Amino acid sequence: MFDKLVDRLVRSGNKTDVMKEGVSREAVEWAYRLLLGRDPESEAVIALQMEGNQNLAQLRNNFLGSPEFAPTLPPGVRIQLHGGEPPSVIESDGSPELLARLFEHVHRSWHQFGEEQPFWSVLTAPEYRDQPQDAAIDRFFASGKAEIERFQKTLARIGLGLDGRRTCLEYGCGLGRVTRHLAPHFERTTGVDISAAHLAKAKALAEAKGIGGIDWLHLRSLDQLADLPEVDVIYSLIVLQHNPPPVIERIIKTFARILRPGGIAYFQVPTYRVGYDFRLAEYLRNPLKPGMEMHVYPQDRIFRIFAQAGAVPVSIVEDGCTGIPRERSNTFVFKKD
Repeated sequence: MFDKLVDRLVRSGNKTDVMKEGVSREAVEWAYRLLLGRDPESEAVIALQMEGNQNLAQLRNNFLGSPEFAPTLPPGVRIQLHGGEPPSVIESDGSPELLARLFEHVHRSWHQFGEEQPFWSVLTAPEYRDQPQDAAIDRFFASGKAEIERFQKTLARIGLGLDGRRTCLEYGCGLGRVTRHLAPHFERTTGVDISAAHLAKAKALAEAKGIGGIDWLHLRSLDQLADLPEVDVIYSLIVLQHNPPPVIERIIKTFARILRPGGIAYFQVPTYRVGYDFRLAEYLRNPLKPGMEMHVYPQDRIFRIFAQAGAVPVSIVEDGCTGIPRERSNTFVFKKD
């Protein structure tokens, strides 16, 4: 369906590489008609989609991953991989100096997001751009409660729960969207983020609602991972994917190390994408510009890291968190013996 949109735009005389640059009004209108079967509900929505999507590939992925599109698929139809895809080259080793450079790049990008687009950088729906309306902010934080409910249902399905677990660490807490709903279940919750701008807003927003029991921790360097406290529960969703694989690896190794015996690690990361490779020298050859990157870290390495720490996988599901076609994103639950 989306190919028809691209063909139409090309035939209309737009000779720009439409999959790389820009989203026009016509592209937005036809995305609604072809993918959702309706016209956009307002001029404001069209403007938000034009501003919120950098190219047609992003527009397509957002529509294909939207809750409104999913019910339009015939029963049993899913956009998925079949298992016979080619291997990827994903380098995750590097000198301390190169790793520090990678981390600083991510750190700088997300601090800028925290200052300029704090809500949209967490949930990339157009309604969260700039300063959202109060109703949108309420929906933003309500979505965090829904995430915790899904977490608890996942644990219940495998015979586990949060009772008796005293401490929790959320990695990539952002504005505390989920953190504020985690906190009531634990004696102490630590919200960790690399963006001081996000953390400052998270703390202020939580305090304004009278929410306590949270320690907000700014991670300024990869070396600080060594200082993270041991905890009973680790939680991290839609976070690791924004880091290059060498940084993802250091974070996951930290998860495995700081998880206490009997503890649960619940986290999400894309584990495969058709056409994705990561070669460190090639990545660093070009200037590192601030932006929201999407990366992948292989499933087998995650298993190996946790096995070496004495933890076993108790649940692995394909979650569709990224909405990117021909990508596999997994939510893992590991339990340490």
